[in-house]
Amino acid sequence: MKILFLDIDGVVNHSGTSFKTDLWPLERYSAFLVGKIQLDTGCIVVLSSSWRHHPEAIPILEKRVVPIHDKTGSSSSRIRGVEIHEWLTKNVPGFHSDGYKKGEHKVAILDDDSDMLLWQKDCFFQTDFNNGGLTDEIAQAVINHLNS
Repeated sequence: MKILFLDIDGVVNHSGTSFKTDLWPLERYSAFLVGKIQLDTGCIVVLSSSWRHHPEAIPILEKRVVPIHDKTGSSSSRIRGVEIHEWLTKNVPGFHSDGYKKGEHKVAILDDDSDMLLWQKDCFFQTDFNNGGLTDEIAQAVINHLNS
């Protein structure tokens, strides 16, 4: 199973996005790149963004970006890496971070924040809110990673 954990702010929108005209601002090209990742890898997309707390945002993301398979829960620690780890443990039978390291699971995390766990460093692809969010290079690196 290939899984992409997707943040929105800083990935599919960025500092150049017009937040004044759209309640749910998304950049078309960044949305296209997320769709390309999904199409080229066959991954499922799990929403790890704070947008997951807004039910009205999910249909917008599914219409304008990519189908959302599920969303992570909230942990008491509020650390994104912990929330991702908890989702994997709950939803992927037999998941263990050691199994990921052995190539038994294909996981990629797209986020502009870096609050990930140590084992996630090799599957974490960091974008930059102030420098355009998701780029062609990062999208291709995610595709290569999930297809390796």
